[in-house]
Amino acid sequence: MARALEPQRRLLAVYTGGTIGMRSEQGVLVPGSGLAAVLRSLPMFHDEEYARACGLPEDTLVLPPAIPDQRVIYTVLECQPLFDSSDMTITEWVQIAQTIERHYGQYDGFVVIHGTDTMAFAASVLSFVLENLQKTVILTGAQVPIHALWNDSRENLLGALLMAGQYVIPEVCLFFQNQLFRGNRVTKVDSRRFAAFCSPHLPPLAVMGTDVTINWELVRKARGKAQLVVHSSMERDVGLLRLYPGIPAALAMAGAGIVSGFDMTSEAALAKLSYVLGHPGLTPDDRKELLARDLRGEMTLPTGAERRPSLSSSALGRGLTQLLTLSQGQTSQRPQGAALSTQEADAIREALVPSLACAAAHAGDLEVLQALGDLGSDLSLESFNGQTPLHAAARGGQPGAVTMLLRRGVDVDPRDEDGLSPLLLAVKGRHRGVIELLRAAGACLSLQELEDAGTELCRLAARADLEGLQSWWQAGADLSSPGYDGRSALLVAEAAGNLEVVTFLQNLKGGAGVQAPGPATL
Repeated sequence: MARALEPQRRLLAVYTGGTIGMRSEQGVLVPGSGLAAVLRSLPMFHDEEYARACGLPEDTLVLPPAIPDQRVIYTVLECQPLFDSSDMTITEWVQIAQTIERHYGQYDGFVVIHGTDTMAFAASVLSFVLENLQKTVILTGAQVPIHALWNDSRENLLGALLMAGQYVIPEVCLFFQNQLFRGNRVTKVDSRRFAAFCSPHLPPLAVMGTDVTINWELVRKARGKAQLVVHSSMERDVGLLRLYPGIPAALAMAGAGIVSGFDMTSEAALAKLSYVLGHPGLTPDDRKELLARDLRGEMTLPTGAERRPSLSSSALGRGLTQLLTLSQGQTSQRPQGAALSTQEADAIREALVPSLACAAAHAGDLEVLQALGDLGSDLSLESFNGQTPLHAAARGGQPGAVTMLLRRGVDVDPRDEDGLSPLLLAVKGRHRGVIELLRAAGACLSLQELEDAGTELCRLAARADLEGLQSWWQAGADLSSPGYDGRSALLVAEAAGNLEVVTFLQNLKGGAGVQAPGPATL
């Protein structure tokens, strides 16, 4: 969920160049320096009275208060020289990452002002170069310079500053035309319209309108308190080869170890290849394994690819089983210096069981779950992110694991650290068999989940996602709930001409109502 905003949050805005600050010289647009001075003259970007009262330095600006008693203060760091984005390469993007690294402890978030030509490549590369992000990094730019009367520069830059200043989204993102995207999911689709970017396989992380709607379930979680790592050893000698009808087998290097990129954009694929090949000491098989994994949220693995190998048949599973069955009698027979005391074994067991149970539940490994339960392990314990094995089983769409856990009497409605329930995770995964099991056991969507459902229902209706709407209905949601703009899913579907969705929603409305039968919602 959103972290409470401190009275002041400080951002670093790294101005690399691009259209946003360009000036016209003899009819030709050239990179324009002095962006901080331009922003200082615009009241929407700088509260001069407040800055003077606080004694802020010349390169530091402060936004007017978006929320009473809360301020976003930002410093503009201008690259020397400024770049045309078409000239930027992996080398320059690594330098941007190193700039963020140098100032990481001084600022609460970062905005990178970049040209649009290669912004999608930049966002993808930065997502891999910057590992263990705990702070928000947002790239933005513009189609029309900020000096023009009619432009998108002001809206994009202000939106990026507000998002980075008011929310903790620990990812590399791209903000454009009121939408915040995951950086390695975007591609540029238009060089003239203000809506220059799209995220073809992942919805926006946030949408800014009369209010801000954040899809927290899509936002990647920070990895504890791990230290920021900047991978500067990116491989520069990489390239893109697009497949086309009739491409010769020799040119696609058939049989040379091709790895599926699933739904990655070409920008993310290039960045990931550079990142993986830049890792020293890896075997070819190691590199293939890394390329096939979802490392930064850059691709959506199909259900079959997400399934983990059975823990019971792996060396890790066998070793953990031995560890979990350790007793004082067993440890005392081991050589001196190698023995574990009962207390030590209990401490290790307590630390490992929640994550092991969650992994087994997500994979549907009933054998491991059964073994853990038989050993007396509590199968309702929370893992590091507050999720229980029931959360993991629901997210993975594993009805067998859900049934086993419910029979063992686990809480049917636990909430993780983001307030998400197993039922909501099953709804978002469209696991209707799991939804049915949870509803039969008494699971309900919370008031907050129901209040947040309206906008999601409208989004599904606009995309003609009938399966998604049916999942929400099965979970007990009111499909007539309005979205943030006051429209219902039915109105959105009618406006979009999605007739199948319209028929479904009208039948619900004209029949037994839009509430699915089952336990009453809380």
